[in-house]
Amino acid sequence: MPAPLEPGTFLIASLGLEDPAFSRTIVLILQHMPDEVTLGVVLNRPLGERAKLYPREELDRLTLGMGRESAGRGEMFYQGGPVEPGSLIFLHRVEHLRGEATPIRPGLFAGGDLDSLREYRAGAGESPFLRFFLGYSEWQPGQLESEIALGAWILAPGDLDLIFSDDPGAMWQQALIALGGKYVPMSFIPEDPTLN
Repeated sequence: MPAPLEPGTFLIASLGLEDPAFSRTIVLILQHMPDEVTLGVVLNRPLGERAKLYPREELDRLTLGMGRESAGRGEMFYQGGPVEPGSLIFLHRVEHLRGEATPIRPGLFAGGDLDSLREYRAGAGESPFLRFFLGYSEWQPGQLESEIALGAWILAPGDLDLIFSDDPGAMWQQALIALGGKYVPMSFIPEDPTLN
């Protein structure tokens, strides 16, 4: 049975999804109410070298005290979606620092006090607990439901470890394998059909 369409649910792009912006992506639903827009962020599109396209001063300010050099920013910054690519959303899993953050699911929060998260970083070890997303994904009322009905998206329960995975290139496949059944063989179909 698919996961419910609600905050914290994964949308896994099916192979039939025709929009190249979402090919083999996993979107985390951040907001969903039937008669309002649905918002989410793409979890597995790290900016990598594209982080250089954003103002360095701004990225330095965001990562101040995070223990990341400029070269390592690609693992903290992700392209959240095609809508407003200059906007910033951050997710974290620090329960005691949730403050003004919006709870997405148990143990996962959007926004909050970035200064407190910076201070927390000093003693956090190496386990990822924070991700920045530039831009987001948005669907008008009924649009996402229609796309799901057409088979463009597969709903799955959100997984905290996958959200903060240090291997974003494998996330899509891992999410399908976790669903089991018919999704396991789908996860092994190569992106380039000529390699089949």
